[in-house]
Amino acid sequence: MAPNSSPNGNTEMSKGESKAVPDRAKLTLEIGEAPETRSFRTSLPQVLATMAQSMLLLSLGMMVFSSTVIIGALKNAPTGLSLTDYEASWLAGVLLIVQPTGSVLSGFIQNTLGRKKCMLMVNLPQLLGWMLVYHAQSVPMLFVASALMGFSIGFMEAPTFSYVGEISQAHLRGMLASFTSVYISVGLLIMCLLKSFTDWRTAAAISSAVPVITFIAILQVPESPVWLLTKGRREEARASLAWLRGWVKQEVVLKEFRGMEAHAEASKLNSPITTPITPPTLAYSPVPTNEGGLVVEDYKPTFSEKMKDLVRPEMLKPLGLVVCYFGFLHCGALNGCRPYLVHVFTKLGVPLDPFVGTVFAASSQILGSFVCMGSVRKLGKRGLSLISITACSLITLCLGVYAFLRETRQLDLGIFPLVLFSLLFFCTNVGIGVIPWTLLAEVFPARGRGVGGGIAAATYYLWYFIVSKTFLELDSYLGLYGVFFLYSALGFCGLLFLSIYLPETEGKKLEDIEKFFVPKSRRTES
Repeated sequence: MAPNSSPNGNTEMSKGESKAVPDRAKLTLEIGEAPETRSFRTSLPQVLATMAQSMLLLSLGMMVFSSTVIIGALKNAPTGLSLTDYEASWLAGVLLIVQPTGSVLSGFIQNTLGRKKCMLMVNLPQLLGWMLVYHAQSVPMLFVASALMGFSIGFMEAPTFSYVGEISQAHLRGMLASFTSVYISVGLLIMCLLKSFTDWRTAAAISSAVPVITFIAILQVPESPVWLLTKGRREEARASLAWLRGWVKQEVVLKEFRGMEAHAEASKLNSPITTPITPPTLAYSPVPTNEGGLVVEDYKPTFSEKMKDLVRPEMLKPLGLVVCYFGFLHCGALNGCRPYLVHVFTKLGVPLDPFVGTVFAASSQILGSFVCMGSVRKLGKRGLSLISITACSLITLCLGVYAFLRETRQLDLGIFPLVLFSLLFFCTNVGIGVIPWTLLAEVFPARGRGVGGGIAAATYYLWYFIVSKTFLELDSYLGLYGVFFLYSALGFCGLLFLSIYLPETEGKKLEDIEKFFVPKSRRTES
């Protein structure tokens, strides 16, 4: 039976649950007719929602530094609970090893439960982790606490960055995503201050209040309207968008909602499943067509079919981009040496108080994040990435030259290496330390954003584990200057990679970014 046209441009079947593909021009028109309203009122709720979910990243900074606090207090302690050198080395390692599990798991779960529920759920293992630290009477309890914290760190990142990307307008997305990185450094500073004024158990007890406050804060914000639309919950999605655009009536956001709805509908219609009435040419097409009266079924794919969906170019290309970006970030930013900064500064002859060093590092990162927030709209994410990785690679090269001259000619410039490291931390957060996390919310297609973001976040920690675990071995084989030269060279390789493959996403709508990764042959067809 031939489909009959409806007034809104869609075609309807007289029987069955299948529906005809909407007209391409109609969908394109709907997506394009949602001009952004820029005002304080529309921006404020987006900022407040970002601040609420960023409390999770405050916890992240506190949990990452908690191992340093615990190890500093318990390593080879003469009385009470004590950690051997071997146990101390693995306490922080457990935090890194468990994180990829949480990242991958959250990638799948958030597509089912939503961004908000995942952000609420992750507070439970955080609270349990802090409570275990406070009540710890044995080393295994500390390891379980570290594992819970590591899992929660991995679990939170994909939904938090997906949420920011989906609730914010294009002109605010880069700034808000950059703003979240400030919370991580602030969390680190808070733990540093707690370490200075309290003992490690009291610090854990105080820290346990943060997940409770975070849970309450996230309860106040709406679910991502993009996710709600993918689940067919139109009324909730429209109410969410009205809240996020200034607590306005739903009629005010109708145009933007129609554009968002059209894109979500297109994503549903782009079924990855080939059936007699869903030919392969429709799979992941950016805009469906109605040529030949093709029809798409309301079909729920199986688990194996979902796995096949993950290896399509629209998923693999952005995934490869972000994974490589993370790898070059760890090299250019010298992240592998951060757990061993005291060792590095000793070899470079820098008189360093651990508290002062931590304050310098965190302050430099916070300042860099603010510079990123203020300049991302003008320079773009691509521009900031190229500037940042160039600066980081040059600073790492300078550190290599200094380490070489110190070893061969006994050069001693006092705190000069500390200045270089502070500049390195600053330049890292200006671009490459922040931008790849914002890409998690932008470069993946709507249907695969949760899974893609989770897998990509997991690779961040795998890279981090690799570079940190191999740093001392490389130091013994190549010397400290050799390690710096190696990572500087890899940083410049990253500059070449990003200059070729990194697109500019700043100020662009998510559907436009998604089209960039569609193969050219299908872009031409669409």
